[in-house]
Amino acid sequence: MLEDTLENIDYFVSAVKYDISDTKIKRVTTHEKKDQYGVGNPYEEAREDLVENIKKGAVYYTLVKNSDGEFDYNVGKKIEMIEVDGEDFLRTDSKEMNEDFLEDLQKINRLDF
Repeated sequence: MLEDTLENIDYFVSAVKYDISDTKIKRVTTHEKKDQYGVGNPYEEAREDLVENIKKGAVYYTLVKNSDGEFDYNVGKKIEMIEVDGEDFLRTDSKEMNEDFLEDLQKINRLDF
């Protein structure tokens, strides 16, 4: 269930690239929310920019590809920033762990559009 109404969502993240240890996000594929049913073209966003935007109050949700193989997506979970040992981590669950975790997102080696 969405914690925010669709009107309160600013951005969607549809894919993620982690570092070599698979514990920290390097970059994501972001889409600006256009209206209740639309998203903008994908663009690459660095982890630092994602963290800064969330600190400024931007609301991000994941955009999860349907499992049926169609090119359809569903709104996933809210991306929260959690501080552990003085460091910020991005997570879609409530676990206080010192690693980023965006559940159910496509992992990518390169961000090709």
